[in-house]
Amino acid sequence: MMVINLQNIETILFKNTEVKLILSDLRHIFDQWLLSYRSPALTRMRKQSLIDLLNNLDGTHIEKLAKLFKSVVFIEKVQHNLVKNLDLPIMDTVENVLADCNGYKNMAISRNADKLSITLIR
Repeated sequence: MMVINLQNIETILFKNTEVKLILSDLRHIFDQWLLSYRSPALTRMRKQSLIDLLNNLDGTHIEKLAKLFKSVVFIEKVQHNLVKNLDLPIMDTVENVLADCNGYKNMAISRNADKLSITLIR
């Protein structure tokens, strides 16, 4: 199993020429990274291109990478949102929705007629 995250994406994906050919629809991110890699003044753009690639990889890209590396590939996306807002109808399965929201330590809940508003805070 191969885990791709912010610490290793540069060595695994960006510096591999075969990956650039497979992920041709994300070529603009690779070009942005290459420009910032060659120019030390653009280090912020380099970090942003790493984050952009992580967040733009979807299921088809992961399947292509798994076929290339002949291993199961798992992507650790960057969660940079401090607050998450949920608007749900009042139902019995609210706990199932909240079970998918890991990493939030505090919450605020309000109710308005048939709608439940939940704000999750890191």
